[in-house]
Amino acid sequence: MEQAALEDSAKAESHKEHDVAVAVITPSGVYPDDDDYRRVKETTVIAKILEEAAKKLKITNTSDWVARVHDREINVNHTFREDHLSGIVEIEWHKHAGGGGA
Repeated sequence: MEQAALEDSAKAESHKEHDVAVAVITPSGVYPDDDDYRRVKETTVIAKILEEAAKKLKITNTSDWVARVHDREINVNHTFREDHLSGIVEIEWHKHAGGGGA
């Protein structure tokens, strides 16, 4: 009986909604600002936060930009949970760095 209660508690915890503290770092500045993070639910779609950042920082064309966390490109159409992002998340968002050279 006690084991079943512990398992139910663990299941409830794994489905519990958690917050993510997110900052977006761009060539135009940091969102929400240099000294703070934006707290969102982990079920928030990443693109929504990037749209807020673009609006606040007055960035007009991000069609060729990529978002990265810890040198890993993330899918901005996913939620933070779907992309396995939790806790404090700093998204670097800028134009794709082209390779090549002479």
